[in-house]
Amino acid sequence: MKQSCDSTGLSGRKLKHLLQQLCERAQDDVRRIAVQEETATHQLRVRVKKLLALLRLAQAGIEEQTLLAMRQHLRSVKNACAGNRDHVVQSKLIDKLTRRFYLAPKHRPQIMGVPHQAPPASYLHHQLYAVGQLINSTCIEALAEEQILAEHARCYRKGRQLMKQACETTDKRTLHHWRHRVKDLYFQSLALSPLRGSERRIKRAQRLGQLLGRDQDLSNLANEPAFAMRRSPWVQVIHEHRENLRKRYLSLGHKLYTSLSSRFSSKLRHSL
Repeated sequence: MKQSCDSTGLSGRKLKHLLQQLCERAQDDVRRIAVQEETATHQLRVRVKKLLALLRLAQAGIEEQTLLAMRQHLRSVKNACAGNRDHVVQSKLIDKLTRRFYLAPKHRPQIMGVPHQAPPASYLHHQLYAVGQLINSTCIEALAEEQILAEHARCYRKGRQLMKQACETTDKRTLHHWRHRVKDLYFQSLALSPLRGSERRIKRAQRLGQLLGRDQDLSNLANEPAFAMRRSPWVQVIHEHRENLRKRYLSLGHKLYTSLSSRFSSKLRHSL
C-alpha cells in the first residue's frame, strides 16, 4: 500500500535503528570529551535527551523493567556530565542581567564554584554499552506506525495537561515536568518530521523549551544565598525577569498545544 505524503515514514524497524545510531554516536561523543570537553559533553547530553524522548515512542515494544533500566543508565550519563554546567550557566546569566538592568559591578555577587572533573570515560562507555545491549534485546522493530503515533499523542496530551497546570501555578516541579515533556515533543517531532504541521511544532517546542529552561536557571539563581539577601537589587531583577518570561512561555505554550488532545490524536491517525 502506498504511503500518504503525510505518513511518518517511521516504522518500528527505523525507530530501533535510529536508537542504535544515537547510542553509537553517544559513544563517539565520550571519546571526544578528552580533547573537546565542553562541546562533546554538551552534545552527549543532547543525544541522551533524544534517546530518552524516542524511547517514549518505542515503549509499547519494550518490557517495563527493560525500559526502566534503559532510563536509569541514560540518566546516569546525563547526571555525570552535568559537571559545572550550573555554575557556567549562572555566570553567563548574571552577566546578561547585569547589563540589561544596568547594575553596578559592586552588585554582582560571586558564586562559589566547585572544582570540575570530567566523569571517567570508562563509566560513560559502560552505561551506554548497557543501553545499546538493551535496545538490541527489544522487539521495537515489530511496532506499527499506529503504535508509535499513539505514544507521540500521549506525550502531547501530557504536555498539554502540564501547560494547563502551569497556568494555575508557578510551582517549580510542575514547570520542570512540563519542560521535559516539551523537550520530548521537540525531539519526537524531529523524528516524525514528515507529519503535517511538524515544522511549526518543532520551532515552537524548541523555543518553548528554551524559555522554560531560562526560567529554571533564574529560579535556581534566586535560591543562591548571595542573591536572596535583604535589600539586594537582584531579588527584584530576577522577579521581574521571571514575570516577563512567564507571559512569553504561557503564550507560546497555548500556540504549541492549540489542538485538543483528541483532535491531535485524530490528525495523527489520518496522516497514515
